[in-house]
Amino acid sequence: MIVAGVSDLPAKVIELWCEEVGPRPASGEGMWPERVGEPQDPRFGWELSLADGARMAAWTVYEDRNRERNLRLLAMARGVPDLRALDGGRDGDGHTRGLPLAVWQGLLAGALPDLQPFRKPSADRWRGGSGIPLGPLSDVQVYASNADPRYEGKGHSPLCRHTRERGVVDDDDLLTVTDLVVRDDFDWCSKCGGYAMRRLTDLQLSYYRAAHRLHDIAEQLDSTRGGYGRPDLDVVGPRLSELAQWRPTGEKHWYSQDAQEWRSAVSEVRRKAESAGRG
Repeated sequence: MIVAGVSDLPAKVIELWCEEVGPRPASGEGMWPERVGEPQDPRFGWELSLADGARMAAWTVYEDRNRERNLRLLAMARGVPDLRALDGGRDGDGHTRGLPLAVWQGLLAGALPDLQPFRKPSADRWRGGSGIPLGPLSDVQVYASNADPRYEGKGHSPLCRHTRERGVVDDDDLLTVTDLVVRDDFDWCSKCGGYAMRRLTDLQLSYYRAAHRLHDIAEQLDSTRGGYGRPDLDVVGPRLSELAQWRPTGEKHWYSQDAQEWRSAVSEVRRKAESAGRG
């Protein structure tokens, strides 16, 4: 058995992070970038990313000397399969002895994902989705203080003020994004949304963005969801062709069940677009 601490981690592991994150803004400007709602914007979903997590871990510190230490802790913690194993207990004063809050913010997204594209179609325009398969997002971990409606008390995010922003602890509940999409019986805190999702890898974020772009087109074609029914095929057509060619980064061939379901979803929206264009 080899036991290593953060000081034993080679500097090369976090050098790239330090360069990408850059220095903390002196005035605080840019610390909290505005959330982008347009799926076509390349910054869409940034608040869920690993890169934003590194920024949070490095910038939300009281002293600059904690910056590198936090990034080292983050690098080690990202490899833990179940974040509940990082529960360090509490000291005699009741304070958490685990990771600093900034590192938890690097591991977990403070913002909630928009899962509407993955929900089943419904007559309810506000709750219905496009039924896009979850694919690489299906097993993304979700942590909450209480996810079981049979137990009294709302579920809170480990980053919620109601839980004293303590991070994940041993008795938290572990769910997946699949659970969030198929269930509607959760009793979540209205302040934090009830849970915190583990930050998305580059592959997962890329798929999340692609799914939202496809959902955006599907909504345009559906008058029951506020769409105008007849799309501009000169705009929609190339976008659908691009989405049909989506592949995980670095992979030339993608033969999985996820790939087949994704191509089927794109083909269905393309069929509706072509039909609407002829109408």
